[in-house]
Amino acid sequence: MTRSLLAFLIFTLSWQSYGQEQLTLEEAIRYSLANNYAIRIAGNDQVIADNNAQAGNAGMLPVIGLDASKSYQRSNIKLQIQGPDGPFPVSSDWAKSVRFNAAARMNWTIFDGLGMFMTKGKLAALKDWGELNTLQSVQNTVAQVSNAYHQVMLEKERLRVLEENLEVSLRRQEFAENRYLVGKASKVDYLAAQVDYNSDRTGLIVQQQRIDFAKVDLNILLGRNVDTPMEVVRSVEVDSTLTYQELERKVDQANPELLKAMQDHNIAYYAYKEEKASRYPRISLDLAYTYSEAEIEAGQLKSSVIDGVNYGLTASWNIFDGNNTNRRVQNAKIEHETTFLALNEARLFVKGDLRKAFINYTNSLQVVALERKNLEVAKENEDIAFERFRLGASNFLVLREAQRSFVDANGRLLDSIFSTKLAETELLRLSGSLVPIETIR
Repeated sequence: MTRSLLAFLIFTLSWQSYGQEQLTLEEAIRYSLANNYAIRIAGNDQVIADNNAQAGNAGMLPVIGLDASKSYQRSNIKLQIQGPDGPFPVSSDWAKSVRFNAAARMNWTIFDGLGMFMTKGKLAALKDWGELNTLQSVQNTVAQVSNAYHQVMLEKERLRVLEENLEVSLRRQEFAENRYLVGKASKVDYLAAQVDYNSDRTGLIVQQQRIDFAKVDLNILLGRNVDTPMEVVRSVEVDSTLTYQELERKVDQANPELLKAMQDHNIAYYAYKEEKASRYPRISLDLAYTYSEAEIEAGQLKSSVIDGVNYGLTASWNIFDGNNTNRRVQNAKIEHETTFLALNEARLFVKGDLRKAFINYTNSLQVVALERKNLEVAKENEDIAFERFRLGASNFLVLREAQRSFVDANGRLLDSIFSTKLAETELLRLSGSLVPIETIR
């Protein structure tokens, strides 16, 4: 009956796994790239930056407009017209007048101190910044998905260890019960075995809750319903071949945060040049074609049609504006210098994070190797303790301590593997190796 209860308990905790989606890490990443809200928001911002990086937005193209109007007028007219024989009156009641005007105009700035070219360069830099921002969002999301996926995997492995431990506790309870019934052991041993067994059952339920929480977190990152069932692949592959020199070389080339800081420096440079361009004269070309037509019922002028072309150059030069131009130029220059300092600071922090992540990575690899050996020893110790307990050569306290040691050794090994995987993912994120920039262009 007790074994049936154990089987029912494990089935109750794991029934949701049956028929659930078998989700690999690669599939989870692809799903997040298509549905994650942070990535979609960054993608929309990138599209806006792409739309803004146009020559017309920089003022390099002409502005062409078309105007047209048609008006009607009713008037009472009384005129004295000078004729060869003297003045004569002309009058009309409620005379109708119709006027039509149309014009096509073009204004084209042909020189502004090269400011339009600086604006175009700034818009292009902002476009690149938008791509890098999207890349950073993608890199961060992929890292979060990878960590959340392995968190689910870790909790599942903890559940497996607890299930194995519960099986040992069940066998111990059966032996304690049999000994108590035949008078070879006290009731205290039997009751203690029951207490430990129930405690392990509670731990199993709590661990299943941790798995459910971890799945909710992963579903959120995937941008889908938090109740979507899933089953992860229970295997962790750790890359132990990463070298610090290669990762450090990639940081300057592919780290999105550093590349964005470089673009901030470029944007500030173009903004500084834009302000300097306002010191120079501005010359624009004006061209217009006009057409005017009028029809008048009363008066000497019955109708008229006038059309023609107007053209010329307009020049303007701000000679003095209270030193406001100089102030803006000086501030833009300081901002350019500030972005250079910010770039160096960002590089220093990223390199520091890379160094710490690599130290964590190398130490975790060593810990994994040690904990694998400790687990082998703990397992052998548990087997010996259980056999001695079965033969009556040892008490339940020794077996319980061996059980705890085995569970703890398993937990430490899983923690060290998870820590190594987190450090590996962080190293790849910092070096810009998780997702190449070509994938978002």
